[in-house]
Amino acid sequence: MDARKNRIVARAHEIGFDLVGITDAAPFVHAQHVFHARVEAGLLGQWSYGSDAVRQRCTPTQTLDGARSIVCTATSYLTEDTPHDPHAPGLRGAVSRYAWGRDYHRVLRERLEELASFIRFEQPDARCVACVDTGPLVDRAAAVRAGIGWFGKNGNVLTRDFGSYVFLAELITDLELEPDVPLRKYCGSCAVCVERCPTGAISADGAVDARRCISDAMQLKGPIPRHLRKAIGNRVWGCDDCQTTCPVNVRKSTTASGRGDPSFRPLPHAGPSVDLPAMLHMTKSEFRGWFGPTAMAWRGKAVLQRNAAVALGNSRDRAAVPHLVAALADRKPLVRGHAAWALGELGGEDARAALTLLLESEPDAFVREEATLALRSAEASARAVA
Repeated sequence: MDARKNRIVARAHEIGFDLVGITDAAPFVHAQHVFHARVEAGLLGQWSYGSDAVRQRCTPTQTLDGARSIVCTATSYLTEDTPHDPHAPGLRGAVSRYAWGRDYHRVLRERLEELASFIRFEQPDARCVACVDTGPLVDRAAAVRAGIGWFGKNGNVLTRDFGSYVFLAELITDLELEPDVPLRKYCGSCAVCVERCPTGAISADGAVDARRCISDAMQLKGPIPRHLRKAIGNRVWGCDDCQTTCPVNVRKSTTASGRGDPSFRPLPHAGPSVDLPAMLHMTKSEFRGWFGPTAMAWRGKAVLQRNAAVALGNSRDRAAVPHLVAALADRKPLVRGHAAWALGELGGEDARAALTLLLESEPDAFVREEATLALRSAEASARAVA
């Protein structure tokens, strides 16, 4: 390892990056072909990418003219806290592990800027561009080429030390640094994640159909497709099933210190589980205070309330009914419609009465459709019990 690279890698570790690898800035030709194929097949669902956007993400020099190297990093978000069972009954909802603590976009960008400052201090004429998830780079392909890990069949990058429980972030730079060698590892015949995906969204070649992915559905701006709602269970954000079942992750460790990165430890209102009624009825101020610091906030308050309504509908707990009835008066049709669906799932005379009353005055077509179907479901359940 050359001295300059050695100093950059050492400083990256000091800043808080757990894994660091270097690759060149050559185009990611194979990744571009795969990207195009999945766009054409419609597998990316709500995410729109034109040919120019795909080319930019796969061509580092389009982001930084004269780019020569990419400093790739991986940061573990594992903590010693126990995840909430996404199928447990009751009024608490499960949160995907990556969203328990501070928003990783902010945390990692701060660290990348600190690393970029170090590089510019050592090499004043050096140029760097930081990329964190939403940035213009195919981060997983870069991480694999830099030796950070390998492509898992669950669509994630798997690392030796932390499995797939890592955040990826990169610096594209015009410095020429010695590249690292990719790992010679792959998943082999293991297909546990494919078999255990609750909606069958993962294919054997590692392609994830976003249209069937629970995690993706919970980030939609509009309604969650009805055929996915039952599979969501009590989740309010994300789905970790393809990770928790992975044999590599079963053998996981936390960070080198064994305590986990403090930035990603659970926050008071956004840890392994949340209070579903509180989320359903939260004010704007509470939304900002509880979820503003996390990666759950970017879609806004109504989306989280919608997710809470679906989770309550799957709660198998009739204590949820009064909260859902109250949500039928929410000013957002998105919330009202999903609260109606949830009441149809829980059933009971109070749910049927509330849905009937809603249909007498509801002006929104989406909400009316949801309420009509929910009322039929609730009445069918009542007949089956009788």
